[in-house]
Amino acid sequence: MKIVRIPTSNLDEVWVLVKKDIANALTYSGDNHNAQFVLDTLRKEEMQLWIIWDKDKPTTKEKYFGVVVTEIIKRTLRKVCHVFIVTGNQRQKWIPLIQVLEEFAKENECDGMELIARPGWQKVLQNYKYKRTHVVLEKSINKKDK
Repeated sequence: MKIVRIPTSNLDEVWVLVKKDIANALTYSGDNHNAQFVLDTLRKEEMQLWIIWDKDKPTTKEKYFGVVVTEIIKRTLRKVCHVFIVTGNQRQKWIPLIQVLEEFAKENECDGMELIARPGWQKVLQNYKYKRTHVVLEKSINKKDK
């Protein structure tokens, strides 16, 4: 199993495979963006698309395990690789592949990795030396029934 970065030139052919997972992840994480935003941002090369893939499986459906979207963020004093989306099936099989994303970050002269994630990711990623540094608290306002 590998995590494979998808070149911008291959976005359209891969998008069919990942669009639903990206849309679902965005909905689950608060509906701040939609899948079209992600696609447009990927096309502008402001984000990077990765798929978790096992080429030894017989069908596309069986080969595909998940999707990751990253972005390099330049701040005044730091540069980080932000994991914007990570979602998929059978996480225990592919979570060690986060090291590939860390190498990508190093190659792009990032000072660190970051992600805003559900609480369960803290337990999973502590084995890879990630630690909780902040908590995001949210409240919806001006929305009916929320």
